[in-house]
Amino acid sequence: MKVGEFLRIDSFKHDGGFHRSWNRSLVLDAGEPLLLANHNVHVTEEDGSMWISKGLAICQFHRTRWFNTIVIFNGDNKNPQYYCNIASPCHLEGKRLVYVDYDLDLMVDGTGCARWLDQGEYEVNRHKMNYPEEVVCQVENAQAELQTLFSEGRDPFNSTFVQAGIHRYLPFEKVLMG
Repeated sequence: MKVGEFLRIDSFKHDGGFHRSWNRSLVLDAGEPLLLANHNVHVTEEDGSMWISKGLAICQFHRTRWFNTIVIFNGDNKNPQYYCNIASPCHLEGKRLVYVDYDLDLMVDGTGCARWLDQGEYEVNRHKMNYPEEVVCQVENAQAELQTLFSEGRDPFNSTFVQAGIHRYLPFEKVLMG
């Protein structure tokens, strides 16, 4: 994997079932964490329905931490939204980035207001799919870690991280926008 290459992002559920995919994301940084960007990308849902995301998203994926973060820009680069998935560390399978989605999400709107989503879905799937205790512990630790990062304004929840992502994106803007 190299900067400037495209990857497909595939997420699954704990039981191996397909969850969601983004068909084309550009590698901005191949280190740890991985940094990808997509713009108006085709997204496929578990039921086969498809939609196109709106605008630019800069995505941070970890190989060792149990969450990933999508910084979503809605026309301006000043007040992005953050969508953070509690998820297994990612790995690569050829030109695919793969991870397991563990339901819980932290959403931070453009005004900086944060809220946790899908707690009920997590509880249902935790029992239905019989999440092992080690997974439950990792999920809880990741939730606490994300909450701390947000509360303290640490990466990715600050303008320095956002501006660095935009700076890495700009040389590829024409390629990504097609």
